[in-house]
Amino acid sequence: MTSLSAIGARLKSAREAQNLTLKSLADAMGVTPSLLSQIENDKVQPSLNTLYQLALQLELSVDELLGIESGRDTRRRTGPVQRSEDNPVVELESGVRLELLAGGATGVVEPLMVTYQPHSSTTAGALWSRHAGYDFGVLLEGELTLRLGFEEHVIRAGDSVHFDTTRPHVYLNEAAEPARGVWFTLRTSSEQAAAAADTDPRERRDRISRAKPGSLSDVLNALHNHDDWG
Repeated sequence: MTSLSAIGARLKSAREAQNLTLKSLADAMGVTPSLLSQIENDKVQPSLNTLYQLALQLELSVDELLGIESGRDTRRRTGPVQRSEDNPVVELESGVRLELLAGGATGVVEPLMVTYQPHSSTTAGALWSRHAGYDFGVLLEGELTLRLGFEEHVIRAGDSVHFDTTRPHVYLNEAAEPARGVWFTLRTSSEQAAAAADTDPRERRDRISRAKPGSLSDVLNALHNHDDWG
């Protein structure tokens, strides 16, 4: 079993193979060199977003970074119905629960049921997030604050959002009650678009498994296959 808290050696090896310093990689990700050093020394477990950014910057698949062998059972559902108990789930340290919904393996759209606990945010410390694609979402319960660049928007139940996710953004639940909604992220990675064009589900699954991360659902699926995660 490969522990998420023991990826330091692979991370350091991949970084040095590309002649990247801790500072240059940290600057590209928008984090501190100290954080990366702690991850490389297995003193800190990376958040979901940090893991995604690491794989993206180092041009690795999430499987490679986690040390997962190819050809594993990805548990991705290809039928028209996905039962709630089969949803890949990750509980973030920042207090957010992500559930990958049906269609998440197609490589085109990332459908997520997202629950924000009171005083939680999409990233630890409410740090900005950026990734290629577009976000579409509707809040079903509670209230969220969306910080999008220099803008701040309060989202209430029934409200919907849409924006380019290359813009710095973060969601926060500053209320005393949980907030819950459904989000769809449109991927723009050419690898993911090519995967969606595959007519054979097995070829599509294998191509997605080999692809570099196009969105957080790639990370979520990989983490779901770790015994250390729910």
